[in-house]
Amino acid sequence: MKYLLFFIPFFCFSQTIWDGSEITFTKGNNVNINLPQNQDRITDDVWITRGNTGGAIFNIFSETSYIPGTSPNGTLWAIGNLSSNNLIFDDFRSFNGDNQNKPPLNQELVLKLTNGTTNSDDDIHIKVFFTSWSQGSNSGGGFSYRRSTDPSLSLETPTKTNIFLYPNPTNGLIMVNTNIVAQIRIYDIKGRMIMNSYGYSIDLSNVKNGVYLVRLFRKDINEWETKRIIKGI
Repeated sequence: MKYLLFFIPFFCFSQTIWDGSEITFTKGNNVNINLPQNQDRITDDVWITRGNTGGAIFNIFSETSYIPGTSPNGTLWAIGNLSSNNLIFDDFRSFNGDNQNKPPLNQELVLKLTNGTTNSDDDIHIKVFFTSWSQGSNSGGGFSYRRSTDPSLSLETPTKTNIFLYPNPTNGLIMVNTNIVAQIRIYDIKGRMIMNSYGYSIDLSNVKNGVYLVRLFRKDINEWETKRIIKGI
């Protein structure tokens, strides 16, 4: 008796799953989208933001605005969770049907980073959960979501860089000891903002002597930190 053997190829596809701790990203209405704090820099070449005139999200690293059917460049989207075996991925405009560029709110989604290749082994799957979305051409383009992170990074306890201002007291220019500061705001004792600077220095030569509060935006952790400065010795 002869046996006819059939060899059926077995294909195994493997993606990288980001199921680490969740972070929240918020892009406010009518903010400067070119600033790092208004971009969710997921990887070195995927920076998610949204234009102030509405529309959908896009990858500002490689795109200047939202392009229907393409944006965000380097991403695909699906409804479901990271453990699903039957996710159906599509571009942001199409993955939720006729959604008019708006994602479903308060529903678990999966973002797939394609890393510019067609090889599924290069893909990264990330949990995303949109919680707000400003609508309309005059809405300011705000949105907010929670997403999972790279678990290998979650295993490490990040070292938070200490920030200080110098000289303090000062007669004019003050500097920050690190370049992780993207923006400086100066407030008087009544809480009114009197100066604003993008960078890690600001000149107080033209303000009166006294005590001021300094708000520093840290681009390393996307948070504001408050310090006190004395003008005049």
